[in-house]
Amino acid sequence: MAAVFDRPAPTSRQLLLGGGHIAALWALAFVQPLLDLLGKNPDFFVARGNTTGDILILAIGFTLIPPLVLFGIEWVVSKVSARAYFGLHLALMALIATFFFIPLISDVFTARSAVILLFSLGLGVALAWMVFRFVFVKNLMDILIIAPIVILLLFVFNSKTTDLIFPKEGKFEVAADSGNDTPVVLMIYDELGTSNLMTSDGKINATRFPNFARMAASSTWYKNETTTAFFTPHAVPGILTGINQPADTLPTWQEQPDSIFSQFTRGRKLHVLEPVTALCPDDLCPDLVNAEQGQKSRLEALYSDLKYVEGKLLLPPGLGDKLPDVSSNFEGFGDNGDDEPVELGKRSHKRGDLAVKAEAQSDPELYEQFIRQIPDSDRGLTVMHMHLPHQVWKYDLQGNEYNDSPIEQLSRSLGNWMVNSNGITVSQSRMYVQTGFADRLLGQMRRKLESMGLWNKALVIVTADHGISFQGDGVPQRQADKRAMGEVANPPLFIKYPGQRKGVVSRKHSMTLDIVPTIAKTLGVRNLYRTDGVPLQGPVPKRDVTVTDPEGNLFTVGLGEMIAQRRAAIARADERLGTGSFYTLGPAPGLIGRRVAPVPPGIHDALLDEPDQGEAYDPGEDLIPMFITGSWNGTVPAAPRKAPIFAIAVNGRVRATARPFDFDGAARWGALVNPASIHQGKNRIGIYRLAGKRLIPLGGNF
Repeated sequence: MAAVFDRPAPTSRQLLLGGGHIAALWALAFVQPLLDLLGKNPDFFVARGNTTGDILILAIGFTLIPPLVLFGIEWVVSKVSARAYFGLHLALMALIATFFFIPLISDVFTARSAVILLFSLGLGVALAWMVFRFVFVKNLMDILIIAPIVILLLFVFNSKTTDLIFPKEGKFEVAADSGNDTPVVLMIYDELGTSNLMTSDGKINATRFPNFARMAASSTWYKNETTTAFFTPHAVPGILTGINQPADTLPTWQEQPDSIFSQFTRGRKLHVLEPVTALCPDDLCPDLVNAEQGQKSRLEALYSDLKYVEGKLLLPPGLGDKLPDVSSNFEGFGDNGDDEPVELGKRSHKRGDLAVKAEAQSDPELYEQFIRQIPDSDRGLTVMHMHLPHQVWKYDLQGNEYNDSPIEQLSRSLGNWMVNSNGITVSQSRMYVQTGFADRLLGQMRRKLESMGLWNKALVIVTADHGISFQGDGVPQRQADKRAMGEVANPPLFIKYPGQRKGVVSRKHSMTLDIVPTIAKTLGVRNLYRTDGVPLQGPVPKRDVTVTDPEGNLFTVGLGEMIAQRRAAIARADERLGTGSFYTLGPAPGLIGRRVAPVPPGIHDALLDEPDQGEAYDPGEDLIPMFITGSWNGTVPAAPRKAPIFAIAVNGRVRATARPFDFDGAARWGALVNPASIHQGKNRIGIYRLAGKRLIPLGGNF
């Protein structure tokens, strides 16, 4: 190895070739995985409102700037000491190559993160040493100097993102026939299945969701609604256009010019919140938030989020899984990490003097402000797409944010669940609570329309893009899978027609593609563009339940099978969580409210993930410490229902129940408690195990 360093000072050509080797390894290890992922997912940029300039600056800067900086450092060191230069160059080559090998080793071997890192580092050192020792390897690296340019050109000119970098010439035309003066209000929820709202007798659960129940009682509930896709960038355009485009079509107005915005906007006041898609063109719905932020803010937000994406791509699974989830949203990945929360990239549209500023606002504040600013117009068009109750689940019934936890994410990138039904129960209960906040917003919308005298005369449509599966047993959380159609493919659809006062349950097989034709029929539009849906005021054709994945693969079941799966999902949820109100969800709701003695000091069979949770709670400064989770030193039985029942007490009363489950190599447990049980200052938390009728102390904060 000493011979590697004992060399004459490098010539200018050697310095340049060495810099090229660094650039090649950097491109292969860091740039290619990220640009390949982003190139396949242009929706990421659409949802964030990124411009062509943003994308090019990201791609070019990430490809070239780090190698140039490293080359500059090597050049300076070479002027000081040849030995130091060669040592630094070998170290940099070995380090960068290590990250090239980590994903390869992780794909081949299942091992602890430390083992993968050490093995990859050894391969990186070996590669760097061979570049110095063997002419063949050096010549190969000389050839690979072109890699950064090739990778960059492929991303810019030959990826799915190419159409976003070089968008088509827009041919958006506002239709002359926008119908009568009926106000139109369209509320689109995200990741909400009909089964999540229902009871076993086929009704809306009025105890948990009073506003959805009230909506059903005064509208037409199309219980057998189905979507076209399980992913938002395809499912929402189906709602807004009525056209079932190919799966890889960008959710932009250039790619999909015929929509609710082109057909119904003439002479109407627009009030639009479109956070993921961009089907309303800028001249009708200017993206005020991103314009006010400027390019610098958008690029800072990109950097803040993409560092976590890169970490997920390059780190061993054991380390990558500890990073914030990057699969449940398009931005704000660091909100649960060390960064300060950043609320950027929300699309906020206005016409005239109506605007919603998302900057420095939480989603709940944004949604509530949007509802308050609905125009008082007999000829308005309000479209509101909310990222609710979609993950990340973090809001209570009032929209207040609560604490996160190591068991925040219990599935792999919206794929298979990593836990048994006891772990899934934790996530499903959190989803129900967040859906409770979604229900609250529906009530706010109704009261706002009633206060303006618009409710009775308006056409009000409430729906969602798709659902989510809590089935488990190998059934993915949210992927196109025939076994999950009763949960994923069946979003709710309520349509309150103008003047309608009495609820009707329709068993037609409606589709999200039918919403635009139904609006057109209600408004008396005669010249609607061609759609794949039909107006629901008339008969619907016989059709199967079919959803697509991002690659265009179709998954189909009959309507009867979907309904049977929905019934099974409702029964499964009732068995796991009970049928009571939100903060009684769990295996033993009868324990809620029971008084318990304090846990004696020195008992540590169960440990809190946050040992000081709730001990100095300041409501004005802290997130609500209501998600109480921890570990247990016992063994979880193979059969989930044979696991013991834990009672979680706050300030001397049981406030939640749960069963332990295996996750990340340990027995874990967790549940939400009613935030009303937590007061300012010190809160005492105790964990108990149910044994017959007794509660045996396991641990807590003392």
